[in-house]
Amino acid sequence: MAKTPDRRDLHRVLKTISVMLTLLVVVLLFALMDGLGSALSALLDICSTIAYGVLFAYLLNPFVRFVDRRLVPVLQRKMKTAQAARRASRVVGVVFAFLVAGLVFYLLLAAILPQLGRSIAGIVNSLPAYYRSAERWVLQQLEDNPEILDYANIILNRVYVYLENFLENDLLGSIQTIARQLTTSVYSLVVGLVNMFIGLVLSIYILMSKDQLLAQAKKLLVALCRPETADRLMDQGRQIDQIFNGFVIGKLLDSLIIGVLCYIGVLIMGAPYSVLIATVIGVTNLIPYFGPFLGTIPCALLILLDNPLTCVYFVIFIVVLQQVDSNLISPRIMSSSLGISGFWILVSITLGGGLFGIVGMVIGVPVFAVLYMMVGDWINRTLRRRGRPIATARYQTIRRVADLDPPPEPPAEARETSQEKEE
Repeated sequence: MAKTPDRRDLHRVLKTISVMLTLLVVVLLFALMDGLGSALSALLDICSTIAYGVLFAYLLNPFVRFVDRRLVPVLQRKMKTAQAARRASRVVGVVFAFLVAGLVFYLLLAAILPQLGRSIAGIVNSLPAYYRSAERWVLQQLEDNPEILDYANIILNRVYVYLENFLENDLLGSIQTIARQLTTSVYSLVVGLVNMFIGLVLSIYILMSKDQLLAQAKKLLVALCRPETADRLMDQGRQIDQIFNGFVIGKLLDSLIIGVLCYIGVLIMGAPYSVLIATVIGVTNLIPYFGPFLGTIPCALLILLDNPLTCVYFVIFIVVLQQVDSNLISPRIMSSSLGISGFWILVSITLGGGLFGIVGMVIGVPVFAVLYMMVGDWINRTLRRRGRPIATARYQTIRRVADLDPPPEPPAEARETSQEKEE
């Protein structure tokens, strides 16, 4: 009698075929990597405008929500329809958001650029004095150590020979290479600015029609997914918005506070270039954990050239400020917890920085928190279907899966005997 094929066998066959097809696609992608890289680069350039629009709209959306919550109830009592009231409130909210953003941008530039220009001019004017001090120190060391002088002469001769060969043979090619790179950089800068401007215009349309766009996304989910799946995806979308809103907006405010506190501290210490140092520390504070220390290195070098003792005080001040930020300021500003431990935060920063540089270090934490949340949700749903506990603490002491099973109930005779003893 022939054995009827089981559905599980069919699923295994289909899974094997899908894995083989996936491997084949991966091999073909690697074989066509050059053409694929160019196509992906062009696609990313096109999508960058949309990405800028979504980013600007997301950053300005809290101001629009602020206006809607307060203005819509007032307009509904004065207008004929609720839709007209919401539309009028949305126009006012978008205008208000751009006015606030423009005012903040102008105040930052007006406060930072003049001080920043004076700081850079002071550094440039002080360079001759720094050079003369370094020259005196080097000459003094060479006079006191003849062996170092001999090594310095050998190194200088080698540098002279290298420069002579470079000027005679490689200078023209280097100039051409630098010219090409400069042209490419200028072109990329212009393209980036144009994309940012178009993205800014696109953000207006996104903010004006965000309710309709969100409704269309929910409609698509309901059409494609089962009710429980659609509910889960909408719930995850709200959690993702909460994570990014709590991180991005909160981190911007946190960096502003750290920059102001750093500016006050540098003024009290009497260190030079206070605005420049506070700006660097505030901007690098956007990177969790490593950011303030990355910004401390160049700032400490600037202060070291002026006063070594003040440099020591500055480093101690930044360490204390970082501890205050990590334990007091940042937890109070963040509207919601990321839900991941410090270990995973360091992992996400390392992976994001290695793959995407500074931008990856900034956005790596919320992106990893979203992935962590989605994987955790999938694990909990799988455990529930299998009748297993979802509390992580239950898995700390088990040696086998059977340890998770509830203890067996005693037989009826044993229960009766225990009841008789209790009586």
